[in-house]
Amino acid sequence: MHGRPKTQPPEDVTFRGEVWTDARGQATVSLPEDAYPPQAELEYTLQALDGQSGVRVVAGLSEGRFTIATDEPHVKVAWRISWRKEESK
Repeated sequence: MHGRPKTQPPEDVTFRGEVWTDARGQATVSLPEDAYPPQAELEYTLQALDGQSGVRVVAGLSEGRFTIATDEPHVKVAWRISWRKEESK
């Protein structure tokens, strides 16, 4: 009797934190070196904690870092980045 190999369901990987933007309204977030997801579809969630400033990703994840920008300088931003980790067969 032949069966299908059992595979684990994909696992969501999430990192989160808070960062202050500088005088130009930018901040670079660094992830642990082993966290970089090769070929993964990334999802960013950003929230300016002052409740008023716009915030966006200006440089996507590359070499374990991504950069955000706010409309105003010196804004505290809560960030989250996640992706689905596929289990190897």
